[in-house]
Amino acid sequence: MDEKDQMQAIVDRLAGRPGVHLPLIDDLDEPWRTIYSRVHKAGSFSDADSLLCAAAADLEDGSWLVRQIVGLIPSGDIFAAYPSLLEMDRRFPPVAWLWPSWIPRGMLTILGAAPGAGKSLVALDLARRIIGGQPFPDGAPVLRPGRVLIVDAEGAPAVLLERARAWDFDRHRLFLMLPDGSDRLVDLSSRRHQEELQERCYNLQPELIVVDSLAAATSHGETSLEGARATLGFLASLANQYELGLLVIHHLRKRTGSGLPSASRPGADDLRGSSHLSAAARSILTLSLPTGPSGDPDFNGPRRLEVVKTNLCRYPPPLGLVFEGEAACVPSLRYLAQLPEAPLPTHSRLCADWLLRFLTAAGQPVKPRDVVEAARQAGFPRRTLYRSRRALAGLVVDLGNSPHDPAKRWSIIESVETHPQR
Repeated sequence: MDEKDQMQAIVDRLAGRPGVHLPLIDDLDEPWRTIYSRVHKAGSFSDADSLLCAAAADLEDGSWLVRQIVGLIPSGDIFAAYPSLLEMDRRFPPVAWLWPSWIPRGMLTILGAAPGAGKSLVALDLARRIIGGQPFPDGAPVLRPGRVLIVDAEGAPAVLLERARAWDFDRHRLFLMLPDGSDRLVDLSSRRHQEELQERCYNLQPELIVVDSLAAATSHGETSLEGARATLGFLASLANQYELGLLVIHHLRKRTGSGLPSASRPGADDLRGSSHLSAAARSILTLSLPTGPSGDPDFNGPRRLEVVKTNLCRYPPPLGLVFEGEAACVPSLRYLAQLPEAPLPTHSRLCADWLLRFLTAAGQPVKPRDVVEAARQAGFPRRTLYRSRRALAGLVVDLGNSPHDPAKRWSIIESVETHPQR
């Protein structure tokens, strides 16, 4: 049978045409064999278009395969080419939630934060609550306690085990997907690892899958548009097929210009990599680090967990988060309905931010006396300016042979990352 005949066999099976001799599954080639097999196993059905889309959803170029088959369907046969909103309403159920207003079922959710903010701890705490049937951080009940699957793409099972033991929850219902002996890391951009994850979902039927993290889980990298689309498309299809929550842990963009952390809370645009990442997710959560009096991040201070993107519901109130147990290797997590107030930036911090903006806008090295004058006009005295200048060592450099060189200039170094990944 040629390729067109194999596609026609799928059309005939969809239509249930009497008198048509249907081929044996083994007579077909891939990917038509897989689609035909799934259609054939469905038996009787009335919603042929949804069945066809589901049969090809997890296949490479699934949308293209569906279009080829649909192209052989006569006009008016099986389903209309342009379904009305009423017909679509029958196909798509209402939005279902794992964690109401935070993590939807059947869709992609991203949790973004800076390295060291505690993304993996928050994800594991959510897993603990789902496994044990304990309420979510905002008090919402867990309606369907069940299993959780963590795709440990960063290869740190010992850390996960230590945390799970410290929190003493049912580890029989927590499963890890780790690289096998032939792989260094899990790569969800590869067909083999996608099929392995698909098989685990079928057998385990988890309520939640956590991918930790996206950058480590794909060899294409999160900056590759096509690579990101393929990986996120597969994950979204998996979430939809098994009606589960799918939480992808991700990092924020590298800081440019300033080596100091931003005082503002991160948003969807601060996710590192392609803009397709934020477009693909139906819900985006961020975990903000507080800043101390010096303006530097306070890794022991209270965090802020919030939804920064959703088109499924109203935005829920943000939550405060405190890590407790200073003497313990694994902290316990306590959520706060009342958010702690963020400290105001110090005068030196404000001056440092101004200096970086000033040198960036100048576009070229600037004489120190010109910087001093501009700072004075902006409300920063010379002493504060030089204190801020020293705090920016490594970001703002002197160009000149000596401190008294008349050709001395201040210049900014671009593209400096705030923190290395931990």
